[in-house]
Amino acid sequence: MARRSLVELAQTLNLEAAAEKHLAQYDRFIASQKPHFIRRGGRPLLMTTLIDPRHMLVLGPNCLFQEVLDEYGIVNAWQGETNFWGSTAVSIDRLAMYKEADVICFDHGNSTDMNALMATPLWQAMPFVRAGRFHRVPAVWFYGATLSTMHFVRILNNVLGGKA
Repeated sequence: MARRSLVELAQTLNLEAAAEKHLAQYDRFIASQKPHFIRRGGRPLLMTTLIDPRHMLVLGPNCLFQEVLDEYGIVNAWQGETNFWGSTAVSIDRLAMYKEADVICFDHGNSTDMNALMATPLWQAMPFVRAGRFHRVPAVWFYGATLSTMHFVRILNNVLGGKA
């Protein structure tokens, strides 16, 4: 989807050559990062961001990053319904069902709420927290395009690259 949107915008602005150059760089970058995830294994990835101390936004199969997850052989842990953008809001307690997933939470300037949540017994009881598979990561624009996807891949590599 991001690729198609970029091409359409480039056509509208008569910048097709610049778009082609960028997409070639994008393709090289995505391919260059794939080896970092080969030994990761089949553990699914749950992508979240905190809405408030009781709710998370989860990113599902229709999200901007799904194409890269597919390319790298990473299963998106969220298989429930999503909106047009590939996300949905869920209560924190619903995350308890993700016993085997790696979980990342994109920060968005909400450290006070996140710290409050992380101090609760409910959060401490989460299987992915107890197993050390929860990671707070820098913000990424979920509704962006190729540059957002590249930023996501860098973050993912920093957190999960090469880990089984």
